[in-house]
Amino acid sequence: MSGIEPDPSQGRHHWMDLLRGMAILLVILHHVSLVQQIWDGGTPHAGVVLSEAAKPFRMPALLFASGMLLPRSLRRPGPRFLSGKARGLLWPWLLWSAIMLPIMGWEFGRDPLWWINGMYTWFLLALFLYYVLGLLTRSIPPGWVALACLVAWTVMQMLGSALEDPAYRPDKFVYFAVFFFAGAALRRVVLARTMPIALLAPGVLLALGWAAYAARIDRAPEPPVLSHLVVLISVLVAIGLAQRVPRLRIVRALEWLGRHSIVLYVVHLPVIELLARHLDLPPGRASFALYALVTFGVCVLAVLLRPITGFLYTFPALRAAEPVAKDRHPGPPVPAADPQMSEAPVAAPLGSPAPLSSPAPLGSPAPQGAETVPRR
Repeated sequence: MSGIEPDPSQGRHHWMDLLRGMAILLVILHHVSLVQQIWDGGTPHAGVVLSEAAKPFRMPALLFASGMLLPRSLRRPGPRFLSGKARGLLWPWLLWSAIMLPIMGWEFGRDPLWWINGMYTWFLLALFLYYVLGLLTRSIPPGWVALACLVAWTVMQMLGSALEDPAYRPDKFVYFAVFFFAGAALRRVVLARTMPIALLAPGVLLALGWAAYAARIDRAPEPPVLSHLVVLISVLVAIGLAQRVPRLRIVRALEWLGRHSIVLYVVHLPVIELLARHLDLPPGRASFALYALVTFGVCVLAVLLRPITGFLYTFPALRAAEPVAKDRHPGPPVPAADPQMSEAPVAAPLGSPAPLSSPAPLGSPAPQGAETVPRR
């Protein structure tokens, strides 16, 4: 089972779909804006502001939601757990990193950093490693793991861990791990109750203030401990709002995006890059709208085709042939399996916002907490 899409075995939580849908939408718009700046020389100012303001929250929201699936996933036997994550995360990471090579340039394939942290697919690899870490530390409460990651990241910042090459940022892996294991630690609380209304208003103000600060400094704020705390509160506020928002048509559309987040995540960037490289458009709102509409159209088509193209997002499972029964007399009837408790095929971040990085032409070096790929 993938760590990006919700686990049907725990029932449908529409607010989680909505959270994922909003995060993946912000990721796509961010990449449209970024690629347009590179190839067309400019993008609408509103798009730039939105991208920078959402930078601290996009990927942490996806990782928090994915972390909430960890406790239930760990109930499976270790081999089944690992094989499921490999099929649903390692396979699309490897496949779509390779798919981007003919678009971005075959020479990138010889660079190990391309596969580790040089493409937007870094998120899938990081998510797989977080799940493996969760398996190795399954006897430790995830809250303690999150705290250990927070301490480790703070120490790394104090020691100046970021190397001269911004494409390789080990501190970013530790930074995002905090949100993944925080999601696992707060799972029961979030699923059991909604955030009190009295806390939503100050939480919204805090998130808006942090977003405005991020847009002003043109990067995600990085004060140790404070940055994690503010972003975590903001994600919880977003969940509280998502739990209360009326399920209007537009809300259901965002939920639909969230249910198919893996498809949108891996498909959108190749489409944007191809459009930017083969269309000579002037910078401006019209070009931005065209990029966005075509990209979403292709992503929707990819979702609709998923029943016959599932191998693009999940490595096909090998099913053993059932043994031929020798006894002609049937035994006692076996009750039908509860569909709500069945395992869904691997599929599925996100996104935060922010994807460890994306490919060369995707822009300038990204600070930890940003999902774009540094320019080579």
